[in-house]
Amino acid sequence: MASSSMRIGGLVSGMDIDQIVSDLMKAERTKVDKLYQQKQILEWQKSDYRDINLKLKSFYDSTFNMKLAGSYLKYKAVGTMNDGADFSKYFSVAPGAAAVPGNYTVKVEQIASYAKLESASGLAKPLTGQELSGQIEITEGSRFSVTINGVKKTVELNAGTYDTSNADDMKALAQDLEAAINTAFGWQGDSNGDTISGIKRVQVNIQNNKLTLQPAENYNKVPITLNAVENDTTLSKIGFSDGAAYSPLNLNTSLKSQISGSIGDTNISFKINGKAFEFDSNASLQTILDKINTTADLGATARYDALTDKLVISSKETSLGAKVEITDDSGFFTALGFNAAEASGENARIVLNGTIVEKSTNDFTALGMRFTLKETMEVGKTASFHLENDVDSVVDNIKKYVDLYNETIDLINGKLSEQRYKDYTPLTQEQRSAMSEDEIKLWEEKAKSGLLRSDSILNNIVNNLRSAVSTPVAGLPKGLNSLSSIGITTSNWKEKGKLYVDEDKLRAAITQDPDSITKLFNSSGDNYSSQGVATRVYDILKSGINDITQKAGGGEYQIYDDSVLGKKITETEDRISALEEQLKQTEDRYWSKFTAMEQAVQYANQQSMWISMQFGTYSGSSS
Repeated sequence: MASSSMRIGGLVSGMDIDQIVSDLMKAERTKVDKLYQQKQILEWQKSDYRDINLKLKSFYDSTFNMKLAGSYLKYKAVGTMNDGADFSKYFSVAPGAAAVPGNYTVKVEQIASYAKLESASGLAKPLTGQELSGQIEITEGSRFSVTINGVKKTVELNAGTYDTSNADDMKALAQDLEAAINTAFGWQGDSNGDTISGIKRVQVNIQNNKLTLQPAENYNKVPITLNAVENDTTLSKIGFSDGAAYSPLNLNTSLKSQISGSIGDTNISFKINGKAFEFDSNASLQTILDKINTTADLGATARYDALTDKLVISSKETSLGAKVEITDDSGFFTALGFNAAEASGENARIVLNGTIVEKSTNDFTALGMRFTLKETMEVGKTASFHLENDVDSVVDNIKKYVDLYNETIDLINGKLSEQRYKDYTPLTQEQRSAMSEDEIKLWEEKAKSGLLRSDSILNNIVNNLRSAVSTPVAGLPKGLNSLSSIGITTSNWKEKGKLYVDEDKLRAAITQDPDSITKLFNSSGDNYSSQGVATRVYDILKSGINDITQKAGGGEYQIYDDSVLGKKITETEDRISALEEQLKQTEDRYWSKFTAMEQAVQYANQQSMWISMQFGTYSGSSS
């Protein structure tokens, strides 16, 4: 509109047009503010319903489990090895609902294994010194430094002379050097080189009259650096230069330059389980591993063990049928130190009550019991156990279910009895801007309160739940046909159905007749009176969740909300949009009128000025 594009704010009349229009619009906005408040109440109600629905869904899932016999027919295995030790070192057993109480004997003869091939020794080449010749004389106080994985120590060698042409002398030099380095790092050994305390971190060998140094066989593969001590030539005497270092294998650089074995200049080619692989001779180990591990239907995986510095090829599954077969076309695996070309896995095997049971994995079920094998038993060892009712586990299960029931009805009862503060309506934007955050929080707590007070859907759910847990189940023994008869009762009526558990009474009932306890909860029944408690509760929750979903929607993942509240919110939003448009038109109309008034006043002022000027001219000419 023309009036909305140019607004004259009282420049001529001297009136505060902005304030006047604002005040006029406050009265006009009352209707739309009420709609915003109605929408906010609907959204709060919807949120409350959905919170309850989430709780009902959690209770519903738990109730489904309580309909299963396995929740009540629980057993535990009690026994030992034939030498009195705990059998858990060798296997664990978890009896299921189908297990039969009784006595059992078990011998773990073999655990299931993968087919596996691995390099016989580490891949990374050792630090190798220069070839030694002549006599090597080590004087007293000869020293150099060694840094292992960032820790630096000074190594002092004992005085001695070694003839490099004598094999025994060279062996002795290697042993003395190894002992000196390890001693510097806290190792102590006897005269035979056996460990008394500490650990060996390095091993030193002699090869072709050259000393080689690398991490000890059972020590993780870490960087090792040798450095000369100022004015001491000991390091060069034994064939090593200052700064000489052993480096662990780098997976992302060329493998050929890092290993002890020899990879030629021709392409690397091999087959694993019949699948062909080919790589450039300068390929990195990571490239090779990635290709092997992403090849479909290979039935095997490859990995580099950084602790042992070995390449391992293993089957993906355990069992006697698992296999790894390598065809080493280019000599690649020979260069990596593989001594075998094929391997097979093994089945798990136990003797259960005198009968051999063989399975492809270490985790399996037999006679309703789930076995997990851990270690093969030594010759002559067996385990004996008996299954007995695990009453404590059933009691805990029922207690947790009762707790969830109480949480659910407490939430619903709280909403049904929550006080409604009708004077506390949702705040308008103008009201919020005039309040502090704490004031807004306190106000909205009261404004949100009681929105589901005496709600018919929630009343129906909680009344049905209370009836379900208090009504006896037909067809069961009199002393075991209701929750109250087994120690699950209500207390004060003011608590609106909250349940309490007498553990001793419940435990006695489960011990007396576990089958009846199972039926008390999960009996399907042809009618309500013969249905178990959990069966009734399950149907009530299913219906209640459906009723709330129809009223408030199904949650954030619902594509289209066609619930009752969802439709009301949409209708209210449409009404708000229409009123907002009317308000804009009304505001433009006010401004149009005031602008016209300003223009009229301006015109009148101009006319008045003209008349005044005319009178002034006439008076001047008369004189």
